[in-house]
Amino acid sequence: MIGFWIAAALLSALIASLVLLRAARAAAGPALAEDPSLGVYRRQLSEIDDLAERGLLPGGEVRLARAEAARRLLGAAERQPTDAGGGVAGSGDRRWVLAVAGLAPLAAIGVYLLVGSPATPDQPYKQRLAAWRNADPASLDPPRMAAVVGAIAAEHPGKVVPLYYLAQAQLAAGEPFQAEHSLRQALVIDPNRADLWTALGELLVAEAQGVPSAASSAAFERARAIDPKAPTPRYNLAMAQIQNGDLKGGLTALRAIAAEIDPANPTRKDLDAQIAQIEKSGAAPTADAAAPTAADPSPAGSNQQTFIRAMVDRLAARLAAQPDDPAGWGRLIRAYTVLGDAPRKSAAQTRAEALFKSRPDALAVLHQAEEAPQ
Repeated sequence: MIGFWIAAALLSALIASLVLLRAARAAAGPALAEDPSLGVYRRQLSEIDDLAERGLLPGGEVRLARAEAARRLLGAAERQPTDAGGGVAGSGDRRWVLAVAGLAPLAAIGVYLLVGSPATPDQPYKQRLAAWRNADPASLDPPRMAAVVGAIAAEHPGKVVPLYYLAQAQLAAGEPFQAEHSLRQALVIDPNRADLWTALGELLVAEAQGVPSAASSAAFERARAIDPKAPTPRYNLAMAQIQNGDLKGGLTALRAIAAEIDPANPTRKDLDAQIAQIEKSGAAPTADAAAPTAADPSPAGSNQQTFIRAMVDRLAARLAAQPDDPAGWGRLIRAYTVLGDAPRKSAAQTRAEALFKSRPDALAVLHQAEEAPQ
């Protein structure tokens, strides 16, 4: 902290000195720097008089030339900056600059002492990351979740699943370009996964504000080639056909997808409604108006909810392998409570109570973690 204070003080002093030095030089300069154009116009008048005396200019032209040169000279003189007292132009402003340059560092120190926390110890990024990894997944916002998943991916180089979840977390954190990079890294490791190609295609469509591109269509084509029955790439390719003018071909593809969905599935109704809308309007719906489709038969929900569940599943998998962690079980039970997953919450409680029934100290830790405030 002392090093920071010294560096900040030296930097402030240097900047203030430069401002004061420049202001002092300006104050010590000539009272008024004359516009160079004034001399040019004066020389023009002299040259006109000389030409007239030598008989090289007719009388009428002499008058016109002198009038034009005099007009320009007067215009330049009127533009010359002067202050009310005849002194240096802007001297009042310069005094304000001197005052501000001197007081700004002092004001900054006062504000920091008032609202800052100079006694707070440093919090290195590694320590904060460790705290996030031990926190409830449900309590992490997308940027912190992306940081946690990024650390996990770094610990497992060459693994596809961490990179896939990292891309999802980065997308939720508002980092689409990093998410695309993570997906492409995963595809380098395993280029034969339809879900990775599908995720890349959807990301490219989202980046283009819902407009299909050659790159997104190529990704969906790769996914369909790997898994011809996968509905998501087929749906997106059908929508691309419609948006590119092939209304008949796109509708045929959509009807084929709908025919494969159980009529009791709510997404079948949504897809049928979308098909009817396209038939009526003759165009694909906009991104804002598009209804959920069979391309994603899971219940609609935010990306953050998906990532939270992924983190909770990771915690559950770790506890299954290393169950002797009462605080971890408490966090898992609390996460299931936040997610509203009563069956899994009950199962986790039963498992934890059985594990620590003969250990009162562990049960206390379990209940404390389970009941901690959100």
